[in-house]
Amino acid sequence: MPEKHLEKDAILKVVNVDGGYVIRYGGRPVKFIHAVDNVSLELYPNRIVGIAGESGCGKSTLAKIIYGAIEPPLEVKQGSVLLKVSEEYEDLLKADRAYVAKEIWWKVISYIPQNSMNVLNPMKKIRDSFIETFKFHGMAVDKKEVTKYISEVFSTFGVPVDAINAYPHQLSGGMRQRIVISLSLLFDPKIVLADEPTTAVDVVTQLGILTSLKEWQREKKSSMIIVSHDMGVHAYMDDEVVIMYAGNIVERGEAEDVFNDPLHPYTKILISSLIKKGEKTIKKGIAGSPPDLSNPPPGCRFHPRCPFAMDICRREKPPSIEVEKSRFVACWLYAKR
Repeated sequence: MPEKHLEKDAILKVVNVDGGYVIRYGGRPVKFIHAVDNVSLELYPNRIVGIAGESGCGKSTLAKIIYGAIEPPLEVKQGSVLLKVSEEYEDLLKADRAYVAKEIWWKVISYIPQNSMNVLNPMKKIRDSFIETFKFHGMAVDKKEVTKYISEVFSTFGVPVDAINAYPHQLSGGMRQRIVISLSLLFDPKIVLADEPTTAVDVVTQLGILTSLKEWQREKKSSMIIVSHDMGVHAYMDDEVVIMYAGNIVERGEAEDVFNDPLHPYTKILISSLIKKGEKTIKKGIAGSPPDLSNPPPGCRFHPRCPFAMDICRREKPPSIEVEKSRFVACWLYAKR
């Protein structure tokens, strides 16, 4: 495990970010889905941070905002995403989009999108997708040279080099997934955002992809943010884990600490869903459903489903409490009242 981050500067700071989706009718906004609500977090060098939670909790929206891939109906109401470029921080939410696309994306921060196996152009050979990427970033690479440049990253992810001559439909889903990941890591970015990188593949392929990602990260000493609803993925990958519920961060800390001693009731339920070796008990889901983010409940958003809810939980939103160094939980059970 890489060293802890406590004495180093963050390479990414997400500061008080609010964002969500504008629903329009007849061209006019009629509703705002508040998917990310006042979220702050940091990413440090040579670390893997996982963002966990049920579908619809805001994980993927947060990943898009961090990357700066903000297209309607997604809007950011406030906050900053400060990326350390050279020795200075740049706010990706305020930077020129063309500059970010040319100089920041792929080179400094890269993005593996959800269902990425389906993003390859079905009309182009894999080779041409790579050549286009090189050319967009100012590198004159021809058909012969491209093999030399991609051989290392293909080897890391178990992709045969001759796959560059294939069309996407000629390859399995798992192979397409590996190729898109290879494409995302082509320029050895300092930060990789992986949004559900193994959702649509079988368990064996999933393990292979995750292992390759982890090996690549350790070798390059890059940092990574893994977005997944699968707590098994986080148990295997993360150095630090962030738990989201209904657009809020409810717990964060070193992954080992969180998995060994979860604090928030929601985290406890998520971790209890993991199947342990030799265990034969039937697992239960979380009672109830996540709230409507266009009209979330008052107080703690988890209180309608929480077995430990108190009166204050229904009235007031809990603060984020540092229960020990670098261990935070937003829950009234840990607050001094």
